[in-house]
Amino acid sequence: MAANSSLSNGIICTPDQYERSKTDDSIHCLTRGESINLTIIALVNLISLVAVSYVFVIMLRNLVWRIRHVSQEKWRVFHQPMDLLMFSLFSADVLQAIGAVMDIKWIQDGKVESGNFCNAQGITKQIGETGVAMTTLAITVYTFLGIWTGKGIKSIWITRAVIFLGWLFILLMVVIGTTVKRGPGKHYESPTPYWCWISKDYLQMRIWGEYFWFWITLTLSIVTYVALYLWSRGNIIIDNHIDNHSWWKFKFTFRKASLNADPGQRGIRHQSWVMLVYPLVYCVSILPLSIVRWIGFIQERNGGTSRISSTATAVVSTIFGLSGVCNVMLFLTTRPESVLFGKYYEGDNELGMLPSR
Repeated sequence: MAANSSLSNGIICTPDQYERSKTDDSIHCLTRGESINLTIIALVNLISLVAVSYVFVIMLRNLVWRIRHVSQEKWRVFHQPMDLLMFSLFSADVLQAIGAVMDIKWIQDGKVESGNFCNAQGITKQIGETGVAMTTLAITVYTFLGIWTGKGIKSIWITRAVIFLGWLFILLMVVIGTTVKRGPGKHYESPTPYWCWISKDYLQMRIWGEYFWFWITLTLSIVTYVALYLWSRGNIIIDNHIDNHSWWKFKFTFRKASLNADPGQRGIRHQSWVMLVYPLVYCVSILPLSIVRWIGFIQERNGGTSRISSTATAVVSTIFGLSGVCNVMLFLTTRPESVLFGKYYEGDNELGMLPSR
């Protein structure tokens, strides 16, 4: 569709649509610059979508092989709690990427407008983004407990319950927002303004449906990193290495303890940092986005309008969109032995692992 001659900045809305967009939050006409920014965001998330889809193809291939070659008594889809958490993380990554790739429609139309497609995008983004946050939070907690207590959570059933409750909460928030909380003439999902998400009229749903989980995951990840950094340096000594019944007891010393005395502890330290890279990726990707959203959140108080530029939004959203492909790269390099990916180790065939040849 050609740009309307009476409008500037590459806007392709009709004059009537443009005039309506000035007072109606249900429509936003995109400028040429905003369309370019959305194109970059959609492309980055498409890359993440392809990367995560590749992992799912490998998982499906391994599952099919095990169904055909191994008796049901000797294999299971998820062997360890972390395998189930990684599956949940990648599932959320897929939804998050799809929600951003849906921007292609707005780029083509030259406007973002409330409607069925807008609702679908808003719901997909909410489920995906909150799912990534909650699963990353679970990975952080699991890793921390495994190191701090020396035992961790090894029950696959407890992990299933944790993940089930997390996804159930997300779905309930979506259902409540789209039904019970819908006000007269107010769309739950609306242009915000460059894509569809929870309308600013539903502030509480924004906070508890997504923002809260962003911030709690970010905060807890930072606290965990600080604690485990000091532990890895030997500044924190946890008593559970001496007495398994006193894991809650620890002491702090300014003098670093010897890190070479116990080879087993060196291995645990290495494994802990490997798994904490996932929350680190999340922190790096979500922190800029959280800052920008928080500024916009303050500006929109009491009926105000966000004045965050589309360029700033595009930069932080692009960084955020890379989290999916980063998670895939980490998974393939740090957890190639995972039952999900099917690497072969001695004795693994008894558990239904895919052989290496």
